[in-house]
This record gives sequence, C-alpha cells and structure tokens, in this order.
Amino acid sequence: NTQQAATPGLCCCKHDGGGSGKEITGKDRQHQLVVQKVADMRPGFVQEDVAVLARKARVGAHLILNMDINKTVMMTDAATGKTTEVVVNEVLASTSWGKAKVDGGWSLQVPTPSVSRPAAAPGDAPYVSYTEWVSTTSPGPAHKKKRAKLQGEFTKPDNPGDKLRDVADRMVSNLMLPDGSEMKLIPAFFELLLRLKRENRSFTVCFRTFGEDLSSVARELTQFCEGKHPVYPGVCMDGTDGDVDYRLIPGCKERYGTFHRDADSGMSLVMGTVDQPGEGEFKDAKDRSMNFYNSYTDVEVKRGYDSVKEYLGQRCAIPGSLGLRDHYPFWFKNGMTSAAGKVFFFDPSNTSGQHALFFDDNLGLEELYIVQPVSVRDPHRRFWPTYLFQTHLCKAEPLESIADPEYFVKHVQRMEEGCERRLKARARLKRLVTSAKWVGRLGKELGQDPNEAWGRGLREDVEPYDPWLVLRRRKSSITTTFCPAESEARTY
Repeated sequence: NTQQAATPGLCCCKHDGGGSGKEITGKDRQHQLVVQKVADMRPGFVQEDVAVLARKARVGAHLILNMDINKTVMMTDAATGKTTEVVVNEVLASTSWGKAKVDGGWSLQVPTPSVSRPAAAPGDAPYVSYTEWVSTTSPGPAHKKKRAKLQGEFTKPDNPGDKLRDVADRMVSNLMLPDGSEMKLIPAFFELLLRLKRENRSFTVCFRTFGEDLSSVARELTQFCEGKHPVYPGVCMDGTDGDVDYRLIPGCKERYGTFHRDADSGMSLVMGTVDQPGEGEFKDAKDRSMNFYNSYTDVEVKRGYDSVKEYLGQRCAIPGSLGLRDHYPFWFKNGMTSAAGKVFFFDPSNTSGQHALFFDDNLGLEELYIVQPVSVRDPHRRFWPTYLFQTHLCKAEPLESIADPEYFVKHVQRMEEGCERRLKARARLKRLVTSAKWVGRLGKELGQDPNEAWGRGLREDVEPYDPWLVLRRRKSSITTTFCPAESEARTY
C-alpha cells in the first residue's frame, strides 16, 4: 500500500496522477519511473520519502517570485469597488489608440489594442490612448471620479471604445468561474505554479502590495492549493503529498508581515500582521512610528536594513508563500519614486543558487517608480532599468496576461535565459580581460606600445555601436503614467 501511495505525490496535481487521461511525459515520466524503482526496492517507502527525493532532484536555481497584486495577478479591487468588468475596461482604455477629435472628444483609430504605442504616419500627430486623453482633459484630484467612470465604461454602448466590446467580453469571460462569479487570481498565475511544480522547481512566492488585498489572495490561493478551486479541481500544493505547502495563512508570523519605513528608524519588518499606522482602520492613529506595534504580542520585529535583508534572505530561500505589505506612506512622502518604493533584494551573482524576480504592472521603463532594487552584493549601486528588465524585472501587462495563460511562464523563462546569457558574457569578458593583460605584457617585452597598437586599429568612419538598442524601451512607447490621486496609488 505504501508503494502504491508514493507515486501520485510526484504529480503537480491529483488529476494529473489519476484519472483525467492527461499524458505525463518527459521529466515527469522519467522521475516517476525512478521513484517507483526505489519504491520496489524499499518495502518501507512512504509518502514523505517521495518529497525528500523530489527536493533532492530539484532543477535550476531557486526562484523568488515577487508578485504585485492589483492588475498583476488579480483583476478585481475590493478596496475601490472595481469589478472585473471595470478593470478590463481600464486595461483596454490604456491600450487602445486614437486621436483627439475637433469637437473635443476622442476617436478610436487603431482597431486592435496593444501595449505599445503604434507608429503614426509621417507628419501626423502621435496616437494617444484613451487613458492619456482622459487624464489630459480631466486632470487633478477634483476629477478623479470622472476619470474612473470614463475609463471603467470605455467599451459600453455609446462610449468611445464600444467597437471593442467583443474584446472586453472575451477578457471578462477568461476571469470568470463556472458559476459566473469572479476569479480573484488570474489563470496565468495558477498556470505558473503548476508548471514550476511539474518541473520540480524550488520556488518561493512573495506577494507585494501597498493595499489591503492580501486576505483576498490568501483565500483563493488556499482554495487552489487544497484542490478546491472550481477551475483547478484536485490540485495538491498544500503539503499533504509530503511536498511544499504553498497556502498563505493570514496572521502567520512566518508568512505574513508589513514593512515600516521612516527617516528616523529606517526600514523595519513586522511579521505576524499587516496593520499599518495611518492606513485603513488605523488611519487616525496618532503615533505612526514603530511604537505603534508595542501593544502587539504575537509578532516578530526586524529593525534596520541589515536585519530585514538577512531575515528576508533566509525566509525567501525556503520554498512556500509569503504576503508582505509595503509601506505606502513612506513612498508617497518621498515623491513616489523608486528610491522609496517596494524594496527588492536580489543577488546577481552566479554563486547564490537563487534568482529573484519582480512582477508589477506599475513599473516604469526609464524610472522604476514603484520598486527599489537592491543588490545584496552592492547595496549602494543604482541599476539602469533596461539592464534589470532583461533578468529580474517584468512590467506586467494585464492586456496580455488575461489573454495568455502562459504569460508568467514565458516571462520567467525569458528572464532565466537572460540571466544565463549575462553570466556567460561576464565569464567571457573576464577571460578576454585576462588575455588582454597577457598581450600587453608580451607587447612590452617586444618593445611595442600596446596603446599605440590599439590606436592604429581604430577607424573614425565607423558608426558607434549601441548594444542596448533593440532592448531599450522608452516610456513614450506606452501609455504615459500620470501622477495618480493618493487614493488610487494606495492600491498599487
């Protein structure tokens, strides 16, 4: 009996291992055969042994997946009352392109929505998205409700985007449960978890948000992990198969926490709660310092940059799920810039055995805006966004992630390949530099000036080479991000 119970634990979900008819091939089949051979040789082989073998057979670097919530993995917003339909309309408003009309309105000119701004004909004015037009004609906090209404009804009848109603309907249908209610977490996120599990990858999921939406995420993620999700029945990612438990437990000190940042005490992390002084039900709190947490008993507090970095480094190295609330007041007070954004610790070396990634729909292309990348090897180094977008950062695009269930899978693969290319290039450069040193020494021994010889090889008529040309994206290529109202930015 123990031998028969061992094999199903290897599957990414119960329906893959028993009864759906889905064929298991490649690495999964090979791995199952190996484990079954061990089971045949060991009468005492039990379920936990499967998990031990699986962990020993992990492939690739350990992934640390930092996932923003609103419009990255979730397309509803309970805090602002936005339904899936409203969010889809907002997404289409920011990716639909047209021109301002003479009468002051906006006219759709490009029939297919796209993330990137289409090129206009020579001599014509550039296309503007509906979101840009609305923000230009109704600017400022006083028109916040008007902007929200116009964008949220973009494809409804007699609105500028009504020709895209079929597109909106298809996107909404992709985010609905069989009973007609709304999914919280999008299929592309669940497909990423299933793929990583199936490929026997070691990974940690860390949800990051300024808002109060972690509880909604926790409920649906737990439902999914326990095999109770109506779209993914039978999934097993709750640890009952002897493998990792990816459920997110509210209030758990090991899985739930909040940042606190200010000029006096610096960076702190409070694990066991997501309460913040000055936010939500505590918006009227007079003391907004770390003293706010003195009355909290069942929490673990890490004070100071080094302590927070060390704790997160250790915690994120353990496979599982975390939910962290970032500190909006600090970001807002410091001008909503990357230097005060969601801190993102990563190790770019090839010796860590880890690869940290961050997905966020509000990432800026030229100034990261909402994320503060910090290399654990060189904390004071500032990174060029284009450099990080190849290996560690992904600006999540809901237009694409709603339509493509493989969206996150593809971008994880893209960044892993980018990291591998960079590490190989770094090693190759190191070898070239070493060779150049030996050539220089040889030249000196032969009585030649290496600088003079190098100068003779240069040509003035050669155009300068820009190796980043095809990779660099300008902020003008997408819908321009206008400074949001404070209540809007709190949901990022």
